[in-house]
Amino acid sequence: MTNSSMPDATLLTSAIKDIQSVPILVVGDVMLDRYVQGTVTRISPEAPIPVLLQNHESCVPGGAANVARNLSHLGCSIKLIGPVGKDEQADLLSDALSPLPQFSFQPIISDTKPTTTKTRFMASNQQILRLDNEQIQPISSEQEQQIVSLVTEMVASLKIIILSDYAKGCLTPALIKQIIGIAKTHKLPVIIDPKSTDLSVYTGADLLTPNLKELQLAAGRNISSFADIEDFSKQILAHHDIGAMLVTLGAQGMLLVTSTTTRHISAHASDVFDVSGAGDTVIASIGAMIAAGYSVLEAALMGNLAASLVVSKLGTASLSPGELLAPIASTYRPPSLEMLAEQVKQWQQQGLKVGFTNGCFDLLHPGHLHVLMKTANACDKLIIGLNSDSSITKLKGENRPVQSQSLRQNILTCLPFVDAVILFDEGTPINLITKLQPDLLTKGGDYQAEDIVGFKEVTARNGTVTIIPLLERYSTTSFLASHQLG
Repeated sequence: MTNSSMPDATLLTSAIKDIQSVPILVVGDVMLDRYVQGTVTRISPEAPIPVLLQNHESCVPGGAANVARNLSHLGCSIKLIGPVGKDEQADLLSDALSPLPQFSFQPIISDTKPTTTKTRFMASNQQILRLDNEQIQPISSEQEQQIVSLVTEMVASLKIIILSDYAKGCLTPALIKQIIGIAKTHKLPVIIDPKSTDLSVYTGADLLTPNLKELQLAAGRNISSFADIEDFSKQILAHHDIGAMLVTLGAQGMLLVTSTTTRHISAHASDVFDVSGAGDTVIASIGAMIAAGYSVLEAALMGNLAASLVVSKLGTASLSPGELLAPIASTYRPPSLEMLAEQVKQWQQQGLKVGFTNGCFDLLHPGHLHVLMKTANACDKLIIGLNSDSSITKLKGENRPVQSQSLRQNILTCLPFVDAVILFDEGTPINLITKLQPDLLTKGGDYQAEDIVGFKEVTARNGTVTIIPLLERYSTTSFLASHQLG
């Protein structure tokens, strides 16, 4: 048995690039997660319980919908299928999903079951009560066929199918079998977060991601040693034609078992604040990696890193690419403007085209990556002008930036298509553009080229100014808003 832990910088930065816009289908038990925030200052005179004075309420996608949200925030193109009721909670869930970029939700509407809703009552960022509203019963055969028809329509355009099973009734054994059969016909991988204690219902899947408790329930006994986990997992793989088992072990990390190898993936040290939805983040990041062509081990390393980061957030959360890159970004020592200007001259003398773009790049997200990759594809060397912390605060307020200028520099320079990053404090990067004299200037957004700062300076020497249309709905502000619980 071998041990692994952190994906190396080359793997992670390449993966972040490769997962952009990869098409993924998520099918499973969608939920609405409600958070009721308040303060407790007294005990009820009616019973020995705290009295919560409500001051805020928010709703976020949960269950399979949170898996899909995680994938969207990483930059994947997502289709989600799941059952909801004819109720207000279904509308609230649709409202919570509607702002997500590259996202399509196909609800399967039930006349008899409510939308599964978990309401968490919070005081001082701690849960004091959880209220669940649900009916755990299988969907009807008609609803099964609705889902099968939708999967059949979508399958040709997909790279992977993720089944998120919360045992609420969506993923019946018959439906799982049919979806896996469709995927097999199209040579498409299927990965499953399982809840059934009968693992035979997942026959033919490429990867299962149970936690240790779920594996013990399936085994019908208390298994805890790595050897026992490996032995039982290999039995399941052999008996049910399953490609691999990734068992999540909390503070002990993960154990990846295939028919021929076993890898222990050590947990990263992290401040555990809230484990709500952590399993959703794990399967989302693993699914994105496999969809982009990476191995199960490489995907598991990404999932392990993502798990260590998401548990430090409050509530049902997700991650941006910038948060995933932060732990592996090495310290960057930026050149002076004079040194970089000299380097630009040398590149141009070698016949290389030098591109320049600028921005805040706070919590690097897929919209940022879209502009950067489009720019990099149009030049030989890419330089980024990066707003300093003080300039961002002036632009966006006292709570920004979320990540410091040094961390943002480090993250950007670990991207394989970025050649230099240089800070500026001024309101615009005109001084950088004047000194560096790039051949290509780009800006993401809806502008006229002649209105871009630096247009005259670049075009005066026969350079090009290009406007790159933004990916809709991606922004740091919207990402932060979607995680605001109080």
